[in-house]
Amino acid sequence: MEPIKDKQVLPQGPGPKDFFKENNYVLLSDVITKEEAARLTQYMFDLSKEGKTEKDPQCPLSDSIYGAPEFDALLQRLAEPLSTHLGVKLLPCYTYARIYRPGEVLKMHKDRPSCEISGTMTLGFDGKSIWPIYFDEEKRKKVEIGVGELAMYRGCEVAHWRPEFKGTWQVQLFMHYVNAEGPYAHHYADGRKEFGKPKTPDNMREDFVDAEKSGLHEKVMAGEIPKDAPAAQQEQPNIKWKKPTFGGVMLQSMDETFPGYFPIFEKNFPQFRFTPEECQKIIDISKEEYADDAGVGGGSDRGVIKKEIRDADVYGVHPTPENMWIFDKLGNIVSLVNTHHFDYELSGITHGLQLLHYRHKPEEKTNGHYNWHIDSGPGPSALRKISMSVQLSEDKYYEGGELEVFDHAGPVMGTKELGSVHLFPSYMPHKVHPVTKGERWALVIWVHGFRRFR
Repeated sequence: MEPIKDKQVLPQGPGPKDFFKENNYVLLSDVITKEEAARLTQYMFDLSKEGKTEKDPQCPLSDSIYGAPEFDALLQRLAEPLSTHLGVKLLPCYTYARIYRPGEVLKMHKDRPSCEISGTMTLGFDGKSIWPIYFDEEKRKKVEIGVGELAMYRGCEVAHWRPEFKGTWQVQLFMHYVNAEGPYAHHYADGRKEFGKPKTPDNMREDFVDAEKSGLHEKVMAGEIPKDAPAAQQEQPNIKWKKPTFGGVMLQSMDETFPGYFPIFEKNFPQFRFTPEECQKIIDISKEEYADDAGVGGGSDRGVIKKEIRDADVYGVHPTPENMWIFDKLGNIVSLVNTHHFDYELSGITHGLQLLHYRHKPEEKTNGHYNWHIDSGPGPSALRKISMSVQLSEDKYYEGGELEVFDHAGPVMGTKELGSVHLFPSYMPHKVHPVTKGERWALVIWVHGFRRFR
């Protein structure tokens, strides 16, 4: 391997050791050749085609993989030369790679202890320009990482983020290390027995204690424990915490907008719409189910029947094996929109869905509708965070029936586009206008959280 070169962010200045020590990040060039970068880019696309990648909550539009063999091998190979350039003895932990997709956003965050000293490398991209990364919440330093280049940074200390991705794709490799003489040295290999394999129970060291679960990370960051204190001297209490989302602890968002109505339709994440075939498949669930009259209030999904307030037939859609594709698709949509827009603490979809049938019934002189109401309130509905409605009918088959949401800036009329998805905070007033001709089908979902208003 050719010697790594330092490509300092400034035209002239200190060497990589001093620059890294002063700024907590540095950009290095010629870390791998363009040919090796191209080979690893193809390797990542092959992993995706083989179904070995997955979606993660931090970047739900992208394809990701943890600890792939080729990437972990590079991680180990670079440990010694990177130690020389940074002036820190590094122990390799793990790699994580992504194929970033259009519209992706990487929120400002800091990383977990296994990412104490991290690197991000561009392997390949398709777009007019390289997608930049930003370091340091105060300095907001923009860094463009060329193919084969590597930006090293202190992941637990330096906030980093990326704006919305405007290219077609970009393959990025993350290489995570710890200081061999620091408090996280026991995070070597991210607690695994073998590199190139995932963190399965049979691949985890029995003596590994995750500093993030033990509380050690918080103590170091708060200054209660010196950063250079040997790991063996630290307390490692056996505290069981819920496993955190990959990517570390999210910082306070810099976005000052107040989340409200958010539609998914032709002009806004159209790839997440329901197809006409999917819409019909959901409607067909009604063929084997018996309808109930939709209720209101009462602290339950059905409540009491008051047709002057709400007039619709309702069918339950339950998480059976044949229906799980619906829940999976809705889960991806929630993950996407919550990352890009709401930023709520969510527990997920905790019960079945409602398939609603609004009809014009001339024989009864009634029209399907739902007057102004909110979805959250006393009882179980207090924990509803996001309300969702999927448009299942083509607008040529009915008249009226518009979904209207009273957003922060005033009333918004939802699109009638087939397969569109409408999301809004459950505390927002909304209504379904009377269907004056034909029939309208919709799927209604509520996403809950563990705590209110967070």
